[in-house]
Amino acid sequence: MNAKERIAYLRGLLDFMPREEKETKVYTAIVEALDALAMELEEHARLLELQREDYDSIAEEVDDLHESLYELEQFVEMEDSDDDPDGGYDEDEDEELTESYISVTCPSCAYSFYYKYEESKGDGKLVCPGCGEEFSC
Repeated sequence: MNAKERIAYLRGLLDFMPREEKETKVYTAIVEALDALAMELEEHARLLELQREDYDSIAEEVDDLHESLYELEQFVEMEDSDDDPDGGYDEDEDEELTESYISVTCPSCAYSFYYKYEESKGDGKLVCPGCGEEFSC
């Protein structure tokens, strides 16, 4: 039995047992309930310690990754500045980032997808990649 069940058992003893028989059984049940609580607390403490160790390990790995990423960014910036007289700025990349996509949900199958407004047909019709159904946008 776990601690909660043992305490419920103890409560039942107190409520329904004749006064003469209560003392020994009640004290025994109290000790058993306290033992169960102590064991559960020890188990929770052990699990908590394991989680702390795992957290510390993960935190160290994340720190290492941040350091590696920073070093990589520094290296890439040095490579870009050596090769490109403009300092790495490219107008084509800027245009690619500003292209507009529109979110659409197919009325037939409720599939959601994105499309480039500039590349759509002039008639305002789209074909759903989910079901192949053509619909107007």
